[in-house]
Amino acid sequence: MPATDDVTQPRRPEQSNPEAGLERRHGAGLDRSPATMATVVRRASSTPSPLPSPFDDPRPSLFQSVDSDDKCPKFMTTLLSDPTFKSCYPLSMLLQTSNGFFDAQKQLPSIVGVLDAACKANAASCTEFLNRAADNLAAVANCKAELDQGQSRVLQAWRGLRAYRTLYTASCLQDPSSGMYCFANAVSNLNNPSDSYLYFMPYGLALPGASTPSCNKCTSETMRVYHAASANRSDFVSDKYEAAANQINVLCGPSFVNATLPRAEAAASLVPPPLSLALLTSILAILVTLGSLL
Repeated sequence: MPATDDVTQPRRPEQSNPEAGLERRHGAGLDRSPATMATVVRRASSTPSPLPSPFDDPRPSLFQSVDSDDKCPKFMTTLLSDPTFKSCYPLSMLLQTSNGFFDAQKQLPSIVGVLDAACKANAASCTEFLNRAADNLAAVANCKAELDQGQSRVLQAWRGLRAYRTLYTASCLQDPSSGMYCFANAVSNLNNPSDSYLYFMPYGLALPGASTPSCNKCTSETMRVYHAASANRSDFVSDKYEAAANQINVLCGPSFVNATLPRAEAAASLVPPPLSLALLTSILAILVTLGSLL
């Protein structure tokens, strides 16, 4: 596997702030005191920083395997610059791939701004566009060779495209007691980093066995989203749902979430390739780093 599969160290975060978005979602459900919240707002810049971009590593060989040609890099460059792709602003293409997004999670106003941008997209039309992009990515004329070789960045792109609808629905949920995005609560929860691990399940990643998600409305509603998505057995989350649900029910009570898969929809037309060892290693590094920061 080429050196491009190494995990890039995150840059120093920049201040960012949609203050109106933060105030709109500020409420009693946050694990922060009013004084702390006020400090966050005061420190935020009056001019928001540019939104994070997926695959913000500039190396030209990011989407190439050893001895491969430039078809896949050209396809990915075209896709990432496509106006429709940009208007969809898919969170599923940021979570594993963007240094800027990693930095944004360290500041509540910044992550709220990212979620505001992602959640205003038309989910139905974006799902259609991104699913079609995933199919095109896997074509022989584009990135099939890299997928077959398990090139980790290309696998991240393909899975990110396919995971869009499920992660969009989960990450745009709001805590009914506060109006804050559940995702923002999870990544800013200093007391329980396990809440953030739920959002890797749409990529087909298991909930870590030692994790202890909070027994709250956000967890139950996020799992409800995953339960519904699991009816499509080609959805990556379907393979991991039951184990995660049983793990959560051990913590929160036997009926906290539905631990049984729903009836399957029509047979899946596409079977996902296995995660490469390099990709699993990269994801594990992200999770470990995230846990150490929270």
